[in-house]
Parts: sequence; C-alpha cells; structure tokens
Amino acid sequence: MSFRKPSSEVQSRARTPEDKAKVKAAFIAAGRRLVAEEGLAAVSLRRVATLAGYAPGAIYQYFRDQQDLFLQIRGEDMQAATQLFRRVVARTADPAERVKKLFIGTAHYWLSHMDDFLIIFPAPGARVASDGFAKSQAVRDILALYYETVDALFDTLAQPPLSSRVAADMLLAAVHGTVLFPQMTPGMPWTKTRTMVRLLVTAMVDQWVAQGQGARRKTAARKAS
Repeated sequence: MSFRKPSSEVQSRARTPEDKAKVKAAFIAAGRRLVAEEGLAAVSLRRVATLAGYAPGAIYQYFRDQQDLFLQIRGEDMQAATQLFRRVVARTADPAERVKKLFIGTAHYWLSHMDDFLIIFPAPGARVASDGFAKSQAVRDILALYYETVDALFDTLAQPPLSSRVAADMLLAAVHGTVLFPQMTPGMPWTKTRTMVRLLVTAMVDQWVAQGQGARRKTAARKAS
C-alpha cells in the first residue's frame, strides 16, 4: 500500500464507513511497516499516523494505544493467511493429502511473509503486552481450520494412534518451530527449511495413516480367521 502525504482535508473526507475503513487500513499498513523495520518498542501511534500521511491526532479515533494497533495488525495478517489456507484445503479431496498440503503450505506461506510471521509470533523477549491475541477471533479461525482438517483425516482411521488434537498440536509446533529456529540461528548451515518441513510433515502423517490402517487390517484378519 502506498502512503499518503499529510493533508488538512483528511478529517473532512473520512466520514463514510468506506472512507474510515481506508484510513484505518492506511494506519495498519504504516504500523506493520514500522514494526517490521524497527520493532514494536520503537513505534508510537503518532509516528504511524505521520508515516500514513495523516495528522497525529487522527489515529486515536481508530486505536486506543500502541498495543491495540499491534493486535489489529496481527489479526489482519492472520486472517489473510487463513483465507489462503482454506483455499488450499478446498482444492484437495484426500484427507491425508489435505493435512500435508495445509501444514506444508503454512510453512511456505510464512517463509514468503517472514516479516508478517515475526509480527504475529514475536520473539519471547519482545515487549508485547497480554493483548488477548491468543483468544482473538483470528486465532480461533485458523486453529479451527487446522483442527478440522486433522479431525477429518483421523475420522478415516479405524484405530487412530493418538488423539487428533494432539496430532494437530504436534504438527503446528513442528512446522512453526522449523520455520522459526533457522531464523533465530542464521549462522548455522541449515538444510533448506522447505525441505525439512516437507519431510517432517510427510513422515508424521504417513506414520499415523499406516498405524491406523494397520489396525484396520489386523481387525479384518481376525474376523476372517
């Protein structure tokens, strides 16, 4: 998004819901840029307003404080990712392949949007208040997609080797950890992250499917005998 030059006409123009939405979007874009370049601690609402091309006081009509802006930036970025992931899942019929494509696609997406990833998942030492993001609608939506996709696979297994919730959490932790850890240790000669994620997710899913199908074959063999 391009940033506007300051204008004395901004307040008079931002009257309709559409105009207000555009102003808010400009603030979010400017805030995302500043946080990515300088970190949250260095960003003030007044700086965000100036970068977006509006009077400093205008931004307080849209955000209570710095943390409120940060919360909404993270929510918007998470929602954009969720919409893409849903399209990935919708294009794949086989339950196991859906799980693989969703979690491998998750890694590919964040590797291509690393600035967004580091804003949504800030380092432990970052100065981020407990803003409720973990319980936000954006997070609930993306978790629902992950859990529903894994549930659909485990529903096809005669005797799942573990609960689908544990399996989904393992995949989430494995994928996000594999994306993040090489970023935190760039001096290490890592294997390509995309390769590691593909092998990891494929091995986990294939093992669960094999165990579940193996149990079905054993049950069928017992009945046949």
